[in-house]
Amino acid sequence: MKKILFVSLAAASALTTLAQDGIKGEKFLNDVSYLASDKLQGRFPGTKGNKMAAKYIARQFKDDGLKKAFNSYYQPFDVVVKLEPAKNNFINLQGAGNLTFSKDYSLFSFSGNGKIDAPVIWIGNNVEALNATDIQHKCVAVWRSKTNNDYDIARQAGDHGAAAVIFITPDTLDVKDVLVRLRPGQKATLGIPVFHLKRRVWEDNWSNYFSSSRANKNENSGKTSSVHITAFVDIQPKKVTANNIVGIIEGSDDQLKNEYIVLGAHYDHLGWGGYGTGSLKPDTVAIHNGADDNASGTSALLQIARELANNKSLLKRSVLIVSFSAEEEGLLGSSYFVNHLPVDQSAIKVMINMDMVGRLNAEQQLYMGGAGTFPGGVALMKQLGEGSGLNPVVHAGGVGGSDHVSFYRKGISAVGMHTGGHPQYHTPEDDAPLINKEGAELVCRYIYKAIESLANRTEEFKFIKQDGD
Repeated sequence: MKKILFVSLAAASALTTLAQDGIKGEKFLNDVSYLASDKLQGRFPGTKGNKMAAKYIARQFKDDGLKKAFNSYYQPFDVVVKLEPAKNNFINLQGAGNLTFSKDYSLFSFSGNGKIDAPVIWIGNNVEALNATDIQHKCVAVWRSKTNNDYDIARQAGDHGAAAVIFITPDTLDVKDVLVRLRPGQKATLGIPVFHLKRRVWEDNWSNYFSSSRANKNENSGKTSSVHITAFVDIQPKKVTANNIVGIIEGSDDQLKNEYIVLGAHYDHLGWGGYGTGSLKPDTVAIHNGADDNASGTSALLQIARELANNKSLLKRSVLIVSFSAEEEGLLGSSYFVNHLPVDQSAIKVMINMDMVGRLNAEQQLYMGGAGTFPGGVALMKQLGEGSGLNPVVHAGGVGGSDHVSFYRKGISAVGMHTGGHPQYHTPEDDAPLINKEGAELVCRYIYKAIESLANRTEEFKFIKQDGD
């Protein structure tokens, strides 16, 4: 019996090895080189370059024999990809003069529109003063903090009749004082304008407001100044049609083929960068090719999908292959997908997401979070690392911030994989020549094995929420 079992395991291992023969680092790099070429101009949702990327992905799905999940490989959705202040926006803070958007101040995505002419009342860190102080028809100035949520504070101020809210970030929270990005968010729009002001603007004019030095930044908390803020806020949403690209590889088991493993990666990026896009070099307007983020994940998706399709007889469960759009704008494509699924949610057992998998380091580390969201996940991911040439860094929780989070929030087990950060992240320098194609091949082979294992798993699937996520 032991000899028969040994032979069976050896045969299964040989089949898995043969099934991965088509995964090649050179093919991976070819896909990255196209997706991250200047021709696609950073693949920003709604642009010609993004549509070219979508067409490229859909064509490969068709060539590899993937079934359409909907009437076509495209899942269109309307999305606000940008929030822009109208040209007649202005803010004048007495003593500072007219301020410049993205240089002196920004607006939160949940900011309301409106005209303001109101005195400024300083709250500082004393947020309890919102309840104890008369703030009606006044502009409330508050220090941001780790313990107080910006949205909750602004909503509370609005509920108490404030005309607007100004947030300032203390140096203890952010030495660089980076302004918030005006981008679409998940929070409902409030009824009052909500500003983020540069610390230097506030402190350079401190004496004009409260005749106080900077030494005690909570001094005069609850005091209304004798000066006014005048402003007009009109945030204009820019809506485009974006597309998720979705295909199905049908499993071979009559019963289990009605259950699904999801493999996903986003294909959009930051376009030409600039302020408000998420670029870490916002002063540099240049094509952000996003070779690692996330042409690498998209290329891995194409490589693995092709091999799975070529060996679908080895898969008991079906596999949903999804390339998401508008991830950089706040997981918008995956959020839409999980709310408009092509199958019952209960049929989806696990989702694996790939975001930035093209820069494997010298330690051969493949990082993953969320492995503990299904039974035995941590042990499985570690086991798959044996003989893979990789050193998987496996976390049960730490679900992270990419598209798998949309699944996790819906109660679907989800694992996110990446090869780590680097200085080129969200800059124009994230280009194809920096991709580690040999490392990418190892990563693709590992993830192929993970999908195959999950598709054939006999153990129970269930969602396990992780502490802190």
